[in-house]
Amino acid sequence: MNELSSYQIQLNRPLKTNEIMKVHHTVNQHGCDLYFHQNQLIADAGHLPKMLSFFLFMNIDDPFVLIIDGRCVEDVYEEITAFLDDTIVNSVCRRKYSSSMVMDETSIPV
Repeated sequence: MNELSSYQIQLNRPLKTNEIMKVHHTVNQHGCDLYFHQNQLIADAGHLPKMLSFFLFMNIDDPFVLIIDGRCVEDVYEEITAFLDDTIVNSVCRRKYSSSMVMDETSIPV
């Protein structure tokens, strides 16, 4: 059963390349879709070059939105926040949608 969740995350420093690679690996391992969004920037975590560009150009002073879509949303979120624990200043769940809620809506605010 697919779920969709979004989180607002504030970092205290830019992510290191090995941390970005670990996020990319986690997404591929779990087979979910994960997106980063901040202002005009958006990146699919399944595409490593786009994700590297996102973290290169993002404004570290502003929070970004993390959107996770798939079967194991909570597991992916917990795994990512666990290894980025010293980097994340604040993380707040913005929205959570169950599979039935996603199917009933044609447009979903995240």
